[in-house]
Amino acid sequence: MPGSDQLINYQLRPSKSIERKMMCELVKQIQIIEGTNELRYIGMGAKYFTDFLLFHNEFGVSDMISIEAERERAIRYEFNKPLKSIQMIYGTTNEVLPQLNDFEKKMNLVWLDYDGAFSAEMLEDIETLCRRLYTGSMFFISCNYSFAGQKVSEKREAFQKSTGDYFDKDIDKSRYTNKGIPVIIQEIVNKVILKTLNKRNRYDEKINMQYKQLLFLTYKDGAPMLTIGGILVDDVLKEKIDNTNVLEKLVYCSFGDKYFSIEIPKLTYKEIQVVLKNIPITDEEYEKNKDNFYGIELDEIRKFEKIYRYYPYYTEGCLNT
Repeated sequence: MPGSDQLINYQLRPSKSIERKMMCELVKQIQIIEGTNELRYIGMGAKYFTDFLLFHNEFGVSDMISIEAERERAIRYEFNKPLKSIQMIYGTTNEVLPQLNDFEKKMNLVWLDYDGAFSAEMLEDIETLCRRLYTGSMFFISCNYSFAGQKVSEKREAFQKSTGDYFDKDIDKSRYTNKGIPVIIQEIVNKVILKTLNKRNRYDEKINMQYKQLLFLTYKDGAPMLTIGGILVDDVLKEKIDNTNVLEKLVYCSFGDKYFSIEIPKLTYKEIQVVLKNIPITDEEYEKNKDNFYGIELDEIRKFEKIYRYYPYYTEGCLNT
């Protein structure tokens, strides 16, 4: 969607804010496991560059590339670029990613945060990354997973049109529902990754490159979105990660086809304080002390329990510029 940064303030999306904090925590854990601080970030900053500032502040990343498709808006992007170290490259991700170099020099973190619906172009980018990234690098894509149509058959038709040659005719038609499409996307992404890595490994048997999924989550600040991705590993790094139970403790990490949903209950700050003072809480404890929650439902508490460590608190302020 060209110019989506004109429609959405990317700095003020609570679910996205939670996802960013989760991403930071995950990357930190991977860095600890790998024992490296060297990192290059490749993303799409639009005019807000929120992720770039976050990763620069959290990890001290100075090697950053922002891919921007809208060349005609370059003057706006350059004006808003917050850090000198961000290199702007104009063109689509399909055009730019094959031209980038130096993937072997350090860990790469690639987060392609698309605002459009899942498509063949995104899968082409995944193929490119699987051909060019090296062991220890991570890549993630975020995209809209909603497709037009009220009927399952209509959604399937829209999905087929969007994914083109990547469309899998063997997937059962009944699965093309709002809840089923994210899992279909995960399956197709995994197949593309596996196929690409198999070709790469056959070309160079010394590589033995493998993929380990780390994230598969959904969220909604408007349109239903998903993020999926992981890390490229060899046998040594895979064993390191498997022997570390840190990632298993991160509730949002997903190593299979079950996605984690970021769901933010509609709670006031006063209600949040009540919940924080009482969690963790069992179903029995809630029922016994139900009156002390002033109408806050157990389902709301359960949703908040999953994300409270990453919950964004907004306040109004005044900036003089």
